Amino acid sequence: MSNNNTNTTVPEKTEAAPLKLDVRVRPIAPMGNLLAYANVTIGDCFKVDGFRICSSEKGLYVNMPSTQDGKGGWRDVCWPVTAEFRKQLCEALIEGYGQAIENLQATLEATKGAAEKPSLTGALKENAGKVKSQPSKAPVAKKEPEL
Repeated sequence: MSNNNTNTTVPEKTEAAPLKLDVRVRPIAPMGNLLAYANVTIGDCFKVDGFRICSSEKGLYVNMPSTQDGKGGWRDVCWPVTAEFRKQLCEALIEGYGQAIENLQATLEATKGAAEKPSLTGALKENAGKVKSQPSKAPVAKKEPEL
């Protein structure tokens, strides 16, 4: 059986511009040092799922997507090739985590505010008990002339 793998080298750019990264972060209830899962779309053309945002005494850090090998160990399935891209990727993921937490806090505050306000249904029920009974004005039946 022949191996048809081909390595292709793309010419290097003299100045590497930062790649566009679209980060999606899903915070979870902390499990040990794991705080969130994340996905990244790179340059609107390549998506990578399975990043993990974790915490340590030194701060937040990013674990690359990984899979378990036959011996029970974990191996990264993808990783940045350059230090510059690793820095850009990790900063984008940690910033995305911060934004996701801010969004959750804003949602929580909005929910608290809504819970403190009486609901329309509750207000209607309350007011229904306070309304005094008034005699209903039934239409008067017209008498037809007698013949």
